[in-house]
Amino acid sequence: MNSFLRILAVLTASVPLALAHSVWVEPLSSGELVVRFAEPDGRLEKSPGHLDSLRLPLAWKVAGTNTPTAIVAEKKSDHFSLADTQSHQVVQIETAFAVLSAPNRPGRLPNFYARWHPDLRIAGRPGLTLDLVPTGEPGVVQAFFRGKPLPDIKATFRTPDEREVKLTADAQGYLRFQSTQPGLHHLSLAHHRETLPGFSGGLPYDLTSHNASLTWVAPNP
Repeated sequence: MNSFLRILAVLTASVPLALAHSVWVEPLSSGELVVRFAEPDGRLEKSPGHLDSLRLPLAWKVAGTNTPTAIVAEKKSDHFSLADTQSHQVVQIETAFAVLSAPNRPGRLPNFYARWHPDLRIAGRPGLTLDLVPTGEPGVVQAFFRGKPLPDIKATFRTPDEREVKLTADAQGYLRFQSTQPGLHHLSLAHHRETLPGFSGGLPYDLTSHNASLTWVAPNP
């Protein structure tokens, strides 16, 4: 019983962390793509630590209309590496955090989806359960859930200077934003929940939450 209470305390303490955090893809200086789990301001989760509670991502490359090509992911000290990737490729990943549980609250399974799309002038198509899909028009992205446009969803747009802008999708799921800064841009959706119970890692949950990100690096003008 004492062991169970210690585990429950750890999971309960993790609730604020998972509520605040995001999963995204970004390039290293070598051009290789990696998966980060953190606040977008740079406070990266590490192993040993909360990074160990995130499942090894399922990852793939997307090229045109071809069948997605699987990518091998490997956990490192502060990220997951994505083998044989480069920043010019479109990459998508999905993962999940450990079930979150607290007294008198339903268990919740947080799912995370992330898309790296290096050129927003090239339109994408839905490939994730919760997805932010470039339309081909810079500054216009469409939100999808289970392959259908997601209206009125709230989003956060983060610019390279770490400013955050809150956005709301229109009735067709379109999100519009502007930035002329070079560097890493981060657009995210958080806590889109549904009553979808199940089990994960032997723990029950009543709610499934979905979180998505889209990242890209704008070049110097």
